[in-house]
Amino acid sequence: MARLSQSIEIPAAPMAVYDYVSRPARWREWQLASLGAHELGVQELSKDSLVAGRRFEGEVRSSGRSYHLTWLVEESRPGQYWRASAYMADGSTVKLFYEFRAVAGGTHFTRTLDYVFEPVLLRWMDRFFLRKKVERESLLALENLRNHFAS
Repeated sequence: MARLSQSIEIPAAPMAVYDYVSRPARWREWQLASLGAHELGVQELSKDSLVAGRRFEGEVRSSGRSYHLTWLVEESRPGQYWRASAYMADGSTVKLFYEFRAVAGGTHFTRTLDYVFEPVLLRWMDRFFLRKKVERESLLALENLRNHFAS
């Protein structure tokens, strides 16, 4: 399993950051890899913050490859943490954990991404070059998130 955990200081209260990032319909605004999301059986994803038990689908383009993910929000505690997991048709899996901690001037936000590629070729590619691209894309997403609240 690959793990990527990155943190950033955001000039906004934890509840404001939580409310924004726990809405997959808005991921495209700050995560360039996200191509869109929708609830299962529904054309458009709710604009609301998604709570534990909600399911949705999304398209991602990362490291030059496109992926279709089916998500389940596993845990949600507003202003503290949000956790979701996803699977892909090839058996690959993703776990996403957002953590929020109040600090002077805003929020210390941590985004942890765990993923497992099932096809052996993708595991090999990840080990040698995909992981570095995913890391750069993730850092850019965090900077975009901070800039969203700074403007």
